[in-house]
Amino acid sequence: MAYRFISYLRKTVADPDIALDLGTANTRLYARGQGLIADEPSIVRMQTDTGRIEEVGISAAFSLKDKQHSIVSPLRAGVVADVKATTALLTPLLRRGRRMGILRPRVLVCAPTDACEEERAALIEATRSAGASAVAIAPEPLAAAIGGGMDVAAEHAQMIVDIGDGVTDVAVIRLGSLLVTDAVRIACSDLNQAVSDLAAERYSLKLYQKEAERLVQKIGATNPQNITSSFIAAGDDVRTGSLRRVNIYGHEIAAALNPVLKEIVTAIRQAVHNLPPEIACEVIESGIRLTGGGACLPGITTLIANETNLAVKPVREPMHAVINGARQMLAIGAATNLWLDA
Repeated sequence: MAYRFISYLRKTVADPDIALDLGTANTRLYARGQGLIADEPSIVRMQTDTGRIEEVGISAAFSLKDKQHSIVSPLRAGVVADVKATTALLTPLLRRGRRMGILRPRVLVCAPTDACEEERAALIEATRSAGASAVAIAPEPLAAAIGGGMDVAAEHAQMIVDIGDGVTDVAVIRLGSLLVTDAVRIACSDLNQAVSDLAAERYSLKLYQKEAERLVQKIGATNPQNITSSFIAAGDDVRTGSLRRVNIYGHEIAAALNPVLKEIVTAIRQAVHNLPPEIACEVIESGIRLTGGGACLPGITTLIANETNLAVKPVREPMHAVINGARQMLAIGAATNLWLDA
């Protein structure tokens, strides 16, 4: 009875519950009753000498770059690396959900399955410091499966692979629970870095981040032997610092991406091979579903299918599957013990 009264009280005087997908590359927030209230880069702009944070998110992305400031991500490999900077990033985003409530919002935040206790504690600390009254953590693959349209309540085991910016997270789901999880901290950001390293070593060019991402999206997991095109890429000359454009061959980019792709696919294949026989049989029948930015790479489904001998296809809206799933999990949060354990 008391719990029902508190629930009613929250509906009338509290800020709305919020679902949070705090990713290495992008941060997305959904507020109940308001929809998606933020989808911004997970970056902050700070003074180089003092560390003072001046701008966050989209404002930081469009700010002028100079030697007195640096633009960094407060997250590494899918987890919080800098609590202070993460708090600064989240604070203005959480404020967007305010409706002049007396009670601060409760936040459901997603995290990789391999996040250790210290990393989970840092995530909770940053979210609370940014304005949350309570924080519950949900596993990213489960949220992605729900948001991607998978029937997570099914009696047969299903495998989902979330290839994000900092983590490749593998999970097997049955009856709404995670049976098996495995994660490696290598993903799309490592692909971007491989292209940046190529430009620096072969062309003496410090490639702009967006250019690296664009080239990765163009080539993806395509076989180098099948690529004859080339791409103009922009960056700063390593020696002079001035803007310069170079012509980079597609087969060079593909060759640079291959070692990273091999690590990702090897991790997925190993996770499949390590499944208990009874679970493996069900996964063989249901196949693999992909989510995250990596699910959008050209040729990635074919590459994983060839290496695992399983059917592979992306979930619905792979880039937004995590936040869509977290949004749906919020709907049942008030009727379960989700916040009681937070």
